[in-house]
Amino acid sequence: MRTGKTATAMLLTGALIGALSACTSGGDGADSKPGGGAAGGGTDSTSGVALTSKITAPDAFDSGKGWEVKADWLSEGQPFPFAVSAKSGTVAYLDKTKQGYVLSVREAASGKLLSTGKPWQAPKLSDEQSADYASVLAVPRISLITGGGREFFAVWARGEKRKDELHDFKQAISAAFYPADASGKDLAPTGSGDIEAPDGEFDNQLSVFPGAGGLLVRSYSDNFLISPDGKVTDNGDAKVRIGGQSVDGDYHMAFPGRDGLVTNNKHEGTGEGGFGVDGGWDSAKAIPPGVEAVVEFEPVANSVKQIPNGHIVGAVGDLLIAGWGKGRKDSSAVTGSEKISAVHDLATGKVRATAPCETATTSYAARIPKVTYRDDVPAAVSPNGRYLVKGGNVFDLQTGKGTCVDKGEDAKEIILSSVGDDGTAYGIAGEDAPRIPVSVSAATGAAKPLSETTTTPTAMAKGAGVFITHAGQDTMRMIVLGLRH
Repeated sequence: MRTGKTATAMLLTGALIGALSACTSGGDGADSKPGGGAAGGGTDSTSGVALTSKITAPDAFDSGKGWEVKADWLSEGQPFPFAVSAKSGTVAYLDKTKQGYVLSVREAASGKLLSTGKPWQAPKLSDEQSADYASVLAVPRISLITGGGREFFAVWARGEKRKDELHDFKQAISAAFYPADASGKDLAPTGSGDIEAPDGEFDNQLSVFPGAGGLLVRSYSDNFLISPDGKVTDNGDAKVRIGGQSVDGDYHMAFPGRDGLVTNNKHEGTGEGGFGVDGGWDSAKAIPPGVEAVVEFEPVANSVKQIPNGHIVGAVGDLLIAGWGKGRKDSSAVTGSEKISAVHDLATGKVRATAPCETATTSYAARIPKVTYRDDVPAAVSPNGRYLVKGGNVFDLQTGKGTCVDKGEDAKEIILSSVGDDGTAYGIAGEDAPRIPVSVSAATGAAKPLSETTTTPTAMAKGAGVFITHAGQDTMRMIVLGLRH
C-alpha cells in the first residue's frame, strides 16, 4: 500500500480531482450497493452515513462530527467522483451498482440524504481505459453547472458508444444533468446527451469545460455543447469578437457562458491576444489598474506588432481568472515581463481582485488529474463567495486584494485546493515527497505548515469540509467533517 502520511491527505478536487497515491481497492464494485458499503447505512439512510474513519484534520474541523462514504468499487488510481454546491449546501457523489452509476446528494453539514438518481449507464470502456493506464480516465466525473437560476450536477464520462449492433463503436462523451436542489429518490435527469467523435476517435486535445451553459466538449477540430436539458449543439463555428475582430476559440480554454462562448484569442506566434465573451464584453473593456490594453512583441527583427492584452487561465462559477502583462512589451515570445492576475465577473468583466503575480493555468483535459500539478488543481471559492484560491494565490473578492503565497527565494511551491468562509485556505507545499500540509491566511498571506499527519480539506461546503483520502486504509473514501463553532 502506497499511502504515505502526507500523500493520502492531499487528494484534490473541483471538477477536477486526482489521486496522488492509490491503494488496492476492496473490490471491483460489481456487487456494490449505493452508499459504498460504509457502516451506518447507504443511500436509504436519510440521517447520513456513519463516520467510522479517523483523520487528523486542521483545528477548524470537528473530527468527531461528520459522515463518510467509501468507494469499494473505485479502481486503483482513479479519482473519487464528487462535487459541491455552495449555493444549496450539498455534496454530490457517485456509487456503482449492477444497474449503473447512482448519483446521491446529501446536505453537507448533516449528511442528510436529499436525493438519489436513477442508475445511469456510462459509455463502454475502451481498450485503453480497461488496460488501467495511469493517466486514462475510466470512471465518470461530476461537474457543477451554475446555470441560470438553478444549479446542476453534471455526471459525465468518456468511453465508447454505438447506435446498434450494426454500427461500430465510436469514442464518445456522455453526460446527464441533475438539479443540485432536487429532492426524492430514483430521480431521472433533467436531460442527457452524447457526443460521438465524428471520425470515430477524439484527438489528443480533448477537454471538457463546465460552465453556466452546460458542458463544452472541445478538441482541436471539434466543438460541441451539451446543455442541462440534454440538447447537443455543434459549436464548431462559434466565434467571439476581441478588439473588434471575430476570432476562433482557444481549444485549451473555452467556457459555455450563459449567453455563449467565453474564450481566448489564440494569436499566432504568441499564444495570447486578449479574450472575450460572445455577444458581450472583451478584455479591452476589463483592464485591471496599471495594465495597458495592448502589448507588443517582435515576431522578427525590427518588426513590432501589437496584440490585445489578457489571457484566461481558468474559471469557477461565474468568475474568470485572467493573466495580464504589466509592461508594454509582453507576450509568450518575450521573457522577463511583469505579470499580474485578475479575477473578473463573468457577466460584466468587472475586476473583482488582483494579485501581483501569475496564476497557474487550469487544465480541463479529459484525463486523470494529479494533485502534484498546479494545472490539474482547479480554482475554488469559499462557500460565502468572498475568497478564491488557485495555485499559490489567494484572492479576497471583497477587498480586491490578491496575495501570492509562495513568493521569495527558495520558497516551496504551494498548491491550494480549498478556502473557508474565514479566509483560511488549505493545500500542500513542496514539489517532492514528503509534501507539507499548509494553511494560508487570506488576510496576511502567511503560510503555516501543519503537522505531517494532517489531512487538509479537498473542498469546502457550507458548514463543513470535504476530505478525499484513504484515511490509512485500502479504500478511497470521502469524509465530511463539520466546522467547530
